[in-house]
Amino acid sequence: MRLFKYFWLFSPLVSYPVTANEQLLFIVSYPGSAPYLYQQTGDDTFLGIIPDMLNPLMKTKQFDIRFISNSRKRSEEYLYQGKADLMLISPSWLSSPEKLIATIPLHQHRSYLYQTEKFSNDFSLDKLEASKSVCTRKGFVYPNLEPYFINNQLMRIDSSSQTTTLSMLFKKRCDLVILSEYHALTIMKLDLFKNKKLFRSDNPISIVPLNIVLRPELNHVKTILDEHIRKLIRSGELESIINKYIH
Repeated sequence: MRLFKYFWLFSPLVSYPVTANEQLLFIVSYPGSAPYLYQQTGDDTFLGIIPDMLNPLMKTKQFDIRFISNSRKRSEEYLYQGKADLMLISPSWLSSPEKLIATIPLHQHRSYLYQTEKFSNDFSLDKLEASKSVCTRKGFVYPNLEPYFINNQLMRIDSSSQTTTLSMLFKKRCDLVILSEYHALTIMKLDLFKNKKLFRSDNPISIVPLNIVLRPELNHVKTILDEHIRKLIRSGELESIINKYIH
């Protein structure tokens, strides 16, 4: 596994305001998460909704944002330790959300269960007659599924990426997979899954806001990002950026 690590250390006693075109480090959980933020095959370039969304701020030299990659656990730790500045995540998935600040939501992140055959009309996790295995992404938390993991109604099988979880589903190494609707739409366009059929549960397993979270010292950056996100939502540009990757 190739990780791209850049260390930018801070004293915990000093706040460092961002000046024009000063570099911010945006941490990405390896290997990224299409369509939001992922690496271009063969080089270190990051693509997706987030780079497109932030590009106007970089063009006007308000920020110089560098994307770096590490494991899911280390990515979150880097924010707490001051080694990175921003991360795309729902605050509800953080281990210590009170230690960070968050922008206004980009949108509501809906996750569903998927399988290779149609779900029954009365499908419910509470009505499972036998334990089922579900492919999940290593290091990710699924609060709404945790009770089912604890009582063994669901058995968690971790993989390194959303693409791998879906591959395992089609290889029948698990019964279900949990994906966000945007992840599923993007991944199913890959040649790897050509002519494959995927079916979605009628109801989402979770609906949470998706935000950019920041170190608390960067409240001034949050203010700029919040206004930028509002403008993109009002103008319809954010929706256009999303549609570019999922359609």
